[in-house]
Amino acid sequence: MEVFFQMRFSYCGKPEGLMTRASNSSRAFNEADILRQFDVLERLTLPSLRDQDDPSFRLVMLSSARMPDECKDHLTWLLNHYLPGRSEVLYSRPMVPGRVFRRYMQGLGRGDAPVIQTQVLDGEAFGKRFVQRLREHGIESWATGPTGEGRSATGGTFISFKRGLNLRIERKKLTALEPTTAPSVPFGLSLVARPSSRYNPTLINADGLGVKFPHVSIRSQGLHCLRAISGESAKVMPAIEQRILDQAINEFNILRAPHDIRVSEDRAQPQPTDVNGVVRLRRAG
Repeated sequence: MEVFFQMRFSYCGKPEGLMTRASNSSRAFNEADILRQFDVLERLTLPSLRDQDDPSFRLVMLSSARMPDECKDHLTWLLNHYLPGRSEVLYSRPMVPGRVFRRYMQGLGRGDAPVIQTQVLDGEAFGKRFVQRLREHGIESWATGPTGEGRSATGGTFISFKRGLNLRIERKKLTALEPTTAPSVPFGLSLVARPSSRYNPTLINADGLGVKFPHVSIRSQGLHCLRAISGESAKVMPAIEQRILDQAINEFNILRAPHDIRVSEDRAQPQPTDVNGVVRLRRAG
């Protein structure tokens, strides 16, 4: 089952699909913003994809046709350096990103064979076993989902990871890390479907997962997704437990660099549930 990472790289202050007539010009170029995007792309996202245990995937990036040539050249150099032969850039006029990705996938002509499409947000990185775990869950989801006409009607199944990590970066230094669950935008949001599916991870409202769209939430304790955050929520991040930091460093090579992440003592783990006892109580009731 092929895996396609889909990422939007915007060189303007406003998302391409939200441009107004006044801002729809080259003067909308924001140098500080694009330098920040290049920085997190090179420090977090691309190294994490390069370090995957399972290298069988492709990164498809979307950017504006108005991007300056020097930025296009640098983006091409980065992709060829980190993911040679496994990446490409789509340059498009302003339009809804999800529609561009959907048109790209539908043009692959893979027939009935399912693929996995994964949304990559700005500042995201993935643990070295992410592709391996994603493919395992994708194969299981496809095998246990609807068949025949029922499968065609659903358009596929979405998968996301409930647990992940938030990362704070200050002045290009890693300063805080915390585990989190159920963020507003799910970690590793992916779609398992035929390339011809009308769905796309970047074309839906995440609030509809499990309601409007079939959805499987992966609740494992593994830390496979990381997201750099900023603003008020980043200022109050507490010290992380040493065991969790060790687990994160083992999964994300990008965290092995010198950092200023504060740690606390490990808290006692909850006692495992006695499953046999639970079963007995249910039978007794």
